[in-house]
Amino acid sequence: MIRSPVADELERRMALLGLTQKALARNAGVGDTYVRDILKGKSRNPGGEKLERIAAILGCTARDLLFPAHARGVAEQDKPARYTPPSDMPSVCVELNPPGYVAVPFISLRAGMGGGGYVEDQLLGRPKFFEEEFVRGTLRAHPADLRVIEVEGQSMEPMLKNGDMVLVDTRKVSIIEPGIFVLFDGDGVVCKWVERAHEATEPMIRIKSENPRFSPYEVPAEMVQIIGRVVWFARRL
Repeated sequence: MIRSPVADELERRMALLGLTQKALARNAGVGDTYVRDILKGKSRNPGGEKLERIAAILGCTARDLLFPAHARGVAEQDKPARYTPPSDMPSVCVELNPPGYVAVPFISLRAGMGGGGYVEDQLLGRPKFFEEEFVRGTLRAHPADLRVIEVEGQSMEPMLKNGDMVLVDTRKVSIIEPGIFVLFDGDGVVCKWVERAHEATEPMIRIKSENPRFSPYEVPAEMVQIIGRVVWFARRL
């Protein structure tokens, strides 16, 4: 089966960025078969929204993929280059990085949702980018030390609202000093005030909300997994 020029250009740009078929499809939000069919020549005239999303991940336009000869006319410095992450960058973040920024793993599970357990490798989505000076200078952290997660619900209002993004420092898991943590409480991943229940006869963790409508509760320490302390948050306007 003869491949189309779009397949060759797609493969070339994937190689430049070090992206696999699966990684490209996941980051663009399309099915694995969409990319595979183009590369195998089964889809010779792709187009529409899906191709635009693929192109956006590759740092070009759908027209650049469909008409690669035209795209080659741009200056060499405008072509995508392979991104080599710093040695302390998590492996999940191996993708094109804007200059001056670092990629921080994003936990694609809202803090506040219940059910299941916490297995991080199964929950990592496309990373979020932060200014390198902020991460390494202000927070004195490596990108691998941090996680981003979205808050769900009203339990931490007015301090944190539904949809807020919080930045979690996974080095800070000690609750000797109470604070706001993201943790797995035995039922789900939550973002709450956390402290030790010192008066309990066995090791217990007290978990409290900012919103007084939500009652505090205690969980045996052995059931709790502290993911990290919240060190920053962002809110949509």
